[in-house]
Amino acid sequence: MRHLARILLMAALVWTAAAPHAAAQTYTATANATTQSTYPWIDISTTGTQVPLADDGVSGAVALGFNFTFGSTTYTSVRIAANGLLQFASSASIDYQNSALPLNGAGGRPNIDAAMLPLWDDLNPDGDGSFIRYRTVGTSPNRVFVVSWLDVPYYCSNSGSTCNNGHDQTRTIFATFQVQLHEQGHFVYRYGAVDGAGGAHTAGPDVSNPSGATVGYELTNSDYVQHSYRTASVSNNTTILWQRPSAVALPGGFNAFDTGTAAGSITGVIRTKVAGSAFNLAVVALNSTRTAVHTTFTGDVRVDLLDASDSTGTLNTSTGCRSSWTSVISTGTLNFATGDAGRDNTALTHVNSWRDVRVRVSYPATGTATVTGCSTDNFAIRPAGFNIAASDTTSSTANIAGTTRLLANTSSSGGHVHKAGRPFTVRATAVNASGTTTSNYNGTASGRASSTPCTGTACGGTLGALTLGTMTASGGQLVTHSASYSEAGAFNLQLVDDTFAAVDAADGSTAAEREISAIAAVGRFVPDHFEIVAAVTPVLRTFGSSCVAARSFTYLGQPFGYSTTPTATVYPRNAGGGTTTNYPAAKMSALQVTQAYGVTPASPGLATANAATPASPTANSGGTGTLQFPAGVPNSLTMTRPAAATIAPFTAAIALDWSVADGTESAVTGNETIATAQPVPGPLFPSIAFDQGNEFRYGQLKLGSAYGSETIALAVPVETQHWNGTGFVTNTADHCTALPTSSVSLANFRGSLAACETAPTASSVSMSSGRATMRLAAPGDGNKGSVDGSLQLAATLTPGALRCSAVGTPPSAAVPANLPWLQSRAPGGSTYDQNPNARFSFGQHRSPLIQLREMY
Repeated sequence: MRHLARILLMAALVWTAAAPHAAAQTYTATANATTQSTYPWIDISTTGTQVPLADDGVSGAVALGFNFTFGSTTYTSVRIAANGLLQFASSASIDYQNSALPLNGAGGRPNIDAAMLPLWDDLNPDGDGSFIRYRTVGTSPNRVFVVSWLDVPYYCSNSGSTCNNGHDQTRTIFATFQVQLHEQGHFVYRYGAVDGAGGAHTAGPDVSNPSGATVGYELTNSDYVQHSYRTASVSNNTTILWQRPSAVALPGGFNAFDTGTAAGSITGVIRTKVAGSAFNLAVVALNSTRTAVHTTFTGDVRVDLLDASDSTGTLNTSTGCRSSWTSVISTGTLNFATGDAGRDNTALTHVNSWRDVRVRVSYPATGTATVTGCSTDNFAIRPAGFNIAASDTTSSTANIAGTTRLLANTSSSGGHVHKAGRPFTVRATAVNASGTTTSNYNGTASGRASSTPCTGTACGGTLGALTLGTMTASGGQLVTHSASYSEAGAFNLQLVDDTFAAVDAADGSTAAEREISAIAAVGRFVPDHFEIVAAVTPVLRTFGSSCVAARSFTYLGQPFGYSTTPTATVYPRNAGGGTTTNYPAAKMSALQVTQAYGVTPASPGLATANAATPASPTANSGGTGTLQFPAGVPNSLTMTRPAAATIAPFTAAIALDWSVADGTESAVTGNETIATAQPVPGPLFPSIAFDQGNEFRYGQLKLGSAYGSETIALAVPVETQHWNGTGFVTNTADHCTALPTSSVSLANFRGSLAACETAPTASSVSMSSGRATMRLAAPGDGNKGSVDGSLQLAATLTPGALRCSAVGTPPSAAVPANLPWLQSRAPGGSTYDQNPNARFSFGQHRSPLIQLREMY
């Protein structure tokens, strides 16, 4: 069927004349003995890479290893066709039936441009890679890309000794030839043994093109050369050199500018370009006086980009170049064809960044330049942007050592955190459009904080102040180890360099074109420390009582509390002392609170076992919190009362300090606890005032014995005393001690006095100037006797202690008075932890005693 299709196609074609013909020529052909000796066959039969192509197959793009300009377009790769072509712009399979040029799609022709046709015929490698090979040889700038077709069979469809029906390949006729693409811009067709030398094939095999091959090249339908068509023109060892013809008249110079510059212009500007992004420039040839475009100039020119940052060299007024512009950063070749009218566009891409670049154009493209011109405008090739990375070593130190704690945390919990106001590191790597570092970048950048498009839960709130510090540039990277941010939370760091492309500030380049900019989320920031500021100054209650009488002292061992409780405000602060208003309320209300009391003098000490501790702060707006004692919780202090030693009166200064800490971040390595700043000037509440006096006294209570008639109430003396340094004396300042008579235990009833025939007449006894009288009810006639009494001052009851709540009632358990600070020492004892005792006698009008001893 394929054979029949070929026959039908042959019948349909309109055969053109076999004579060579051409349209506008970018390249001319030279085939002589000099060419043959200058460009010998390059043998890659064993070293070249195989290209296994099927019948009529076309390879994928094959890298040349260098830039090759074909016409006015620079290529880095080519496709190899089994049927003896190289295709630069098309991947289509070329027809096996050859035709005359141009390949414009008319009359059954294919429509293909940018092709070289060393031998377009119906060759059939049938997938055997050894028939076609390629290789790049030589060194820059004289490299050569070679493609060889080695004894490739022709397609045939008949049987017999001349054709292999199993593979549709000829057995007796073959073609050997190669194409050499030279880095300098010319190319060569070199031929070995080719059946029919490009003309009529040897009789026998039934081939597709019995009349021969097409040889030539085609850039476009109007720029091609048909060297031969079905004519024997490429005998063994034939060498065809294709090169651009020499221009008739030399230009007076060259210039380059942006392609948008008006037609006919000889000057123009070049705006800022981006590293790694392709850009086009217009190159113009100037007439001999450099006053107009040289519209008839044709030929290849060399286009160099120069580092023009050094302007110390002498300016050549003829070329517009300085002698100090010696560093070539890129080079290429541009072809001026007849139809270009002295102006052609060149496509450029440069991967690195440069502050100051000029274009230098030289003619000819190879060898010694006879005409040179530098662009009148300079321009910058800037990085496409920055890759920004913020980091630290710990939450309070910068990342000088190069550790990998990245600060890109936008979540309100977990992850890396950094303390507000503390230094951290910012590294901004300048990159091109492909993300590769532009190592020549050496600029500076300014930074600002923004809230958009930061989207994590730690974003939002009040933006803080961002300070970058000094950024140093090296190897395309900006680094600062002194960046800081004043607020809590996360933010977007925007870096902008608006000076790197300063050479383009006046040429119409917009700020967006010149600026190097990037945005990255940075976080999470937390307070550096907490500061607690007193809001309500506390006052302690003297005597631990709100007794309306004068209270100038408090007993050792007597609990006392506050008449005014303290309140403080907790401020989350940055390292500079500013408030971090974004500190979350949930974190403020979960702070750990520590409380500490202090007292002067330090001895005998302050007992705080019954002191309340503030709960976590109540969160306020603006990131602050309120710290205070919880409501309804018992809260008292006690000045220690040694049981074995008395102490003279003294005044005490009591201090209270609160501190808070946030330890929720420290589970992550490098995160530190956030705590109240230390050291602080002193306690939060130093030397807390008392409402009526800060003196402390060592006290005891004296219970006196009494006797009298059984028909009248018995008066029992009670006295509070304090140690004055040498002995116990009446505590005349005590106007507030109240003794519940339920704590008076009665025991050991004697004589005619039966249990509970007497009892206290009042429920309590109150001191006045340290003295009071307790009265026992008269037992009545005939009830003479005595009873032993004791005041149960301890917090617990003496076992078996009974009281008489009223005359005639059965005895019941006494109630502890819980006034241990008034306990006394038993006769002969050594500790002041005993209840006072006395004997109460009825029916005696005068004392029958020879000696009376009172017990305290």
